[in-house]
Amino acid sequence: MKKILPDQLKKQTLLLGRWTIKQLHGKSVLYTTNLGSLIKFHLQASPVLRIEALDNGNPQMPPQYWAVRVNHGNWQRWSTRNAPFELALPDNAEVEIIAAGNTDLDDVWLGNQGLAVAAISIADQAVMTPPKPQKRVTVIGDSITAGCWVNGKRPSTDYRPESCYIGLVSDALGIDVDRIAYSAGGVLRAAVGNVPPAAQFLSHLDAQTPWYPSVMPKLVLINLGVNDRRFASQQFQKAYLAFVKQVKAAYPNVPLALMVPFAQTYADIIEETALECHTEFVPTKNWCQSFTDGLHPDQQGSLQIAQHLTPVLAELLNQNRQ
Repeated sequence: MKKILPDQLKKQTLLLGRWTIKQLHGKSVLYTTNLGSLIKFHLQASPVLRIEALDNGNPQMPPQYWAVRVNHGNWQRWSTRNAPFELALPDNAEVEIIAAGNTDLDDVWLGNQGLAVAAISIADQAVMTPPKPQKRVTVIGDSITAGCWVNGKRPSTDYRPESCYIGLVSDALGIDVDRIAYSAGGVLRAAVGNVPPAAQFLSHLDAQTPWYPSVMPKLVLINLGVNDRRFASQQFQKAYLAFVKQVKAAYPNVPLALMVPFAQTYADIIEETALECHTEFVPTKNWCQSFTDGLHPDQQGSLQIAQHLTPVLAELLNQNRQ
């Protein structure tokens, strides 16, 4: 088998989400700090696929997880404690690999404990090519957008970025999604993993790695605010407005939609900000009726949200054809 290393992976795959190449533990790795980040490619004539992902999280916590699916079939998840992961493939395979689980104590911002792929091995005669890009949407959010706690209350193990609300919507619409989301994060509140509030995490992949979008999406969706509920409304209003303006500057001429958190936190302020900034507004009242813990949608709740959001997002993308 031949190993496809990070430099080659950047050329031979479609990367969604936020990625960089880092040196970790003596290896060059394809690296992200965002759950839901995807590696997509078409593979021909490779009976087997081997994925070498680093066991890179906090060693005192549950392991990190990845998931893979072939030809839009069922997702298969694996723990990095069991890496490398091998999978039998048909002769023609559309492969998607997603960063699928980490924990609050993985120091993704200061400690290089993000999710890392060192190599993907394929048959010597195989041909790897990137798929055709689809309409692209950027979603900025928190643990709910990252897919945390969808399947239960076990950290990492029960996370499901592949089947949380935005994963389901991306499948329903056939769109490419760049996810920028961190557990517990807000416009005022810092996220876990030493991640700062949204104004800082938008412009950096971690403390050492500045980031900016290399491909402009057709739409940016912001789903933030629930983790800022302990702050005074005036503080939130000022910080949220500043963040919306920052996003508009980072994505010039890209339509922007402001989404109310499913708990309805600061719904009025978010609607007022949408009016002031001339953005789209997405109300979400009664969209989710099923939760893991009263706050995070479970799998049923994710399905409920997706049923509401899919037609809304389809209409926004139709309005904003470029």
